Amino acid sequence: MRRRRVVRVEELLGRRVHADGGLAIGRIEEIRVRRRRGRYEVTEYLLGSGALFERLAIVRRWLRRPSKKVVARWDQIDISQPDAPRLLCAPEELTHE
Repeated sequence: MRRRRVVRVEELLGRRVHADGGLAIGRIEEIRVRRRRGRYEVTEYLLGSGALFERLAIVRRWLRRPSKKVVARWDQIDISQPDAPRLLCAPEELTHE
């Protein structure tokens, strides 16, 4: 049985996610969660400067337009080493909002 490890949000925020071959995808700027059975589960990671601007509510307020961000599902990023998160899929499989 695989043991579950707790990773704190502050260990991940601002960390750059890399794909195979070292390609930088973007920094984790926001984490989406849902409540299930009294616990919170990560559903998505938001990457890139658009995610940072959204988190800080800068783009909509100042530029009056939505920000573009990269969205990775919880199972598309390996966070077993929080200081070096890795993309587990091809970059083309990520969603852009």
